Amino acid sequence: MHVVWPLLLSLWAHQGAPLPDLSDPDQPPQGQRVFFPKDKLRRPAFIYAEMTSEECFKEADARGLPYAPGPKPPSIEAPLTLEAPLRGVTFEPWGVYQRIEQERARQHGAAGPVMDCRLLLALDDLAGVATQHNVIRIRYSSVYRGLRARRPGQRHAAGVAIDVNELILADGRTWNIKRDYEGAGIGNNTCTLSAPWPRSEVARELRRFVCGVATGAFFNLLLTPHYDRHHQDHLHLEVRRDIDWVLVQ
Repeated sequence: MHVVWPLLLSLWAHQGAPLPDLSDPDQPPQGQRVFFPKDKLRRPAFIYAEMTSEECFKEADARGLPYAPGPKPPSIEAPLTLEAPLRGVTFEPWGVYQRIEQERARQHGAAGPVMDCRLLLALDDLAGVATQHNVIRIRYSSVYRGLRARRPGQRHAAGVAIDVNELILADGRTWNIKRDYEGAGIGNNTCTLSAPWPRSEVARELRRFVCGVATGAFFNLLLTPHYDRHHQDHLHLEVRRDIDWVLVQ
């Protein structure tokens, strides 16, 4: 089946792709974090995931995104390097591990983080939400890492995921995921009607940002400190390929 991506993207941009209420009887029961959207090809994450490499680069060019092709890690299908801010939002490494990865990338002639083209499109959308919340810098600890993907098009080794640790606002404040998320414990919902709401204003602002990203449907995996102990200090945002489900927790 031939899919007209620009038309679908245009429809999404004007109408949005809200995150379904998990209490909807057509969705899994309330509290179930994985759901199978009926409007799959109206959600940006699935549109991006199903693009060919050529279609993805064409869309990135149409948006005028600041990237350079390559370098070519063996596990990334459509590799590129982000070379400048997106919509005025700077993506910068956070933590020693990511700085080491950045140095390795520079050894291969890359000026910025190496990723798959499909993640770049989602990060451009993420930057749009960030500007609405006065976020000017997004600090990450991991984008591409590893030499082999467990499955093609999945996780960091495929360059389709980013771990976000901090967000810097225009007024100088910092939202730190570990410090400010104020989760209700592993296993809780994040953006459904049943999700426990944070008490402090800072945590509420951060949660509004997170749920704004979830509502945009730019990623089909959005994992927070509610997911497990390995995500206590970051948001895992992923455009995973070859799946037909969404996980937000």
